[in-house]
Amino acid sequence: MGKKKRDEYLQKVGTSITDFLPERPYSINGVKTIPRKGTQDFYMLYLAREEEVKPHLTMYEGETFVDVGANVGSYSLNIANDYKDSKIKVIAIEAHPENYQALRRNVEINKFNHIIITVNKAASDNKGLATMYERIHIDDRVRSDFYSLCDTFLHETNFVRPHGKPIQVECDTLDNILAPYTPDVMKIDIEGAEVVALKGAASTLKHLRKIIVEVHGNNFDVVKEILEDNDFRLDTVKGNMVHIIGSR
Repeated sequence: MGKKKRDEYLQKVGTSITDFLPERPYSINGVKTIPRKGTQDFYMLYLAREEEVKPHLTMYEGETFVDVGANVGSYSLNIANDYKDSKIKVIAIEAHPENYQALRRNVEINKFNHIIITVNKAASDNKGLATMYERIHIDDRVRSDFYSLCDTFLHETNFVRPHGKPIQVECDTLDNILAPYTPDVMKIDIEGAEVVALKGAASTLKHLRKIIVEVHGNNFDVVKEILEDNDFRLDTVKGNMVHIIGSR
């Protein structure tokens, strides 16, 4: 068909290149995945984004990385691949059941089961059940099962889908989830629920040497206060999203 005719056809039928691609294994920069059709998996996994955060994700021999809000595994897979010879461990925490199944499939296709431990729970300030709400970005035609524990307005392009269907998921505190491990570096990206997750991580925060929190809505000051109270040195990184970086 050729690129020009292909793009004209996709525009005519109202679909995107990521929907047009067959659902099969792809390998880029040494990481294999199977992006799901009708989602933004390919964008999440393979297109450059949050480049300003990546320099803060250096791992050392034998350390443990915790990916809170792992989605389909972009950060977890790349860190596992980059440091596969350094005896690191990755804990990938994803609450949404369909995203979690896609995450599991991506872990298995890379044979990373010995590196990446996956957890199908929402990070919260209590143990039990929690409601997740479907969210939408108005500039995106389709999202990749975009849910959050947060049911409030975050910013002008991020809000609860008016007719979205809430789902019930299992939740627990990060302290409980991570009790068997000694985490060193943590990334949190859970669409507005970052404060709730941090409130359930009092013990975990004491062990970390680095934490990267993507901040949503009006949570900036609260996240900053929690991390300062735990003796982190803070930097703010601004790109498409705002991240607070805590270091020791």
